[in-house]
Amino acid sequence: MQFTKSIGKEILSHLSIDQVLRTRLTEINTLLELKLKALKKAPEGTLHTSESNGVVQYYHKTAPSSKHGSYISSKNAKLAQQLAQADYDRKLVTTLSREAQVLQRAFNEYSNFLQKHGTVENLFDKITKNKRKLVKPISFSDEEFAAIWSSIPYKGRAFTSDQAEHFTTQGERVRSKSEVIIADTLSRLKIPYRYEYPIEMVNDNGDVRTFYPDFLCLNLKTRQEFIWEHFGKMDDGEYAASAARKLRLFEQNNIFPGKNLIITVETSELPINTKQVERIIRHYL
Repeated sequence: MQFTKSIGKEILSHLSIDQVLRTRLTEINTLLELKLKALKKAPEGTLHTSESNGVVQYYHKTAPSSKHGSYISSKNAKLAQQLAQADYDRKLVTTLSREAQVLQRAFNEYSNFLQKHGTVENLFDKITKNKRKLVKPISFSDEEFAAIWSSIPYKGRAFTSDQAEHFTTQGERVRSKSEVIIADTLSRLKIPYRYEYPIEMVNDNGDVRTFYPDFLCLNLKTRQEFIWEHFGKMDDGEYAASAARKLRLFEQNNIFPGKNLIITVETSELPINTKQVERIIRHYL
């Protein structure tokens, strides 16, 4: 779900294929190592099952020539479980090994391709500046996309005369010291954001209302937008109830934590800090 509607659509999605392959290969190799270690400790033989009158019976087969093997009584149910797990793990090891080989070949071939040709997204940067003016690229560079995204005009929520004045290092006015921390950390890490960008949401009654989330942030690598809501007075019962209602409204509009919503909370005894905010930004953005 993209909250910005007016930005030009890129033809190719921004997926880091080499990173996807590397991550999957690492996960598979880690799991493969764990399962191989587990099989070394597993009991020898396999599990045979049969069913009679709705009752499942388990047998321990230790020789291929044995038709059923030794009957496993209910007192030795753990052995049946261990044998079943070992049967599954052996099949798993075979499949994991095959997939690891395929992924390794794909990763090597793709890495060689990138070294030789570069990505198609970078092809636009290789043509002359005069020709670029005449060409519509399939995608923008991160810098171009950030500039286009950040330049979209909007009207945020107005400040009232009785509200305290808090300014970021960029001179932007926000509503709290905690929002200064978030905004300044986003700026320092070069994450594009908009403060209180208007977003339309539908409530329970079907009415369309305009809300102004604290921040709308952009992950440049994936082009994904995240709403960032900071709940700064969670030790206030009335404020906490309002926050819960807002989160319920987000859910009704397909906005979920981790998917397209970042949430930070604090109380008077547990304020947010720059290190915490930076960890969140590095994880999501």
